[in-house]
Amino acid sequence: MRDEDIPAWRATYLSLLPALPDARVAMPAAEAALLAGDPMERAAAARFFAGSAEAARLLTPLLTDPVRLVRLDAAWALSAALPPGSDIRHELDSYLALTLDQPAGRLRIGQDLANRGDLAGAEREIARAVDWDPYSAGIRESQGLVLAGLGRLTEAGNAFYRAAELAGRDRGAQLALRAGLAFAEGGRLKEAENGFRLALRLDQQAHRARYNLGLLLAQADRLSEAGAELAGAEANAPAESDYPFALATVLLRQGDRAGARAAAERTLRIDPAHAGAQQVLQATR
Repeated sequence: MRDEDIPAWRATYLSLLPALPDARVAMPAAEAALLAGDPMERAAAARFFAGSAEAARLLTPLLTDPVRLVRLDAAWALSAALPPGSDIRHELDSYLALTLDQPAGRLRIGQDLANRGDLAGAEREIARAVDWDPYSAGIRESQGLVLAGLGRLTEAGNAFYRAAELAGRDRGAQLALRAGLAFAEGGRLKEAENGFRLALRLDQQAHRARYNLGLLLAQADRLSEAGAELAGAEANAPAESDYPFALATVLLRQGDRAGARAAAERTLRIDPAHAGAQQVLQATR
């Protein structure tokens, strides 16, 4: 990016940087771009820092940028903190109102309300967006997040599950895991199992879903099935200490002291301070 002379391309690179596995390495370049001469580059830098802990410090000066595009991107990133009745709040509201006849516009209004703590208002707007575009995985995901924030966990699970079906592989597996977790938190264990199994149908390597499925099955005393899922999770992610530990507890409940001890020892090789695994070792002596 340092060697790129065309501002539009630098702005494009900035827009791609948040998707990096470790976007933090790009923060110095993005911070420098906040002072770039080209407004497209400044706007892209504002979007880069949206959601960052440093957003208020870095983006507040851009709220008075001479270019509207830059002001609006900074305002969107800081919408929760914009003073009611301020010029910039009015400018952002006017901009958002331009697309209220479209699902994406209703979604953005809902996201803005959620950012400002009005989850009930956000839910109403996003529900309208879902009605208008029932096949958007992204809108369904946003609906699930708001419903979870309202404590309506079964509805949130349903929204995430439908989003997963619409999204398909990769992203869908993450959404299905989220559905399973919402259902489990709400005490809907059968629906939670369905969510975790959907995640695995979409991605056989979804070890976090397999682990949570194993825990759920263990909770239901389906110990043989639980052990198989937990062993699969460990095989897919051998650096995770929680997986062999959970397997150790299941094997101990089944009376397999040797298997439980071996799983506990694998846990301690990953995390030597793991108190639970140490307790399993003591119980198998």
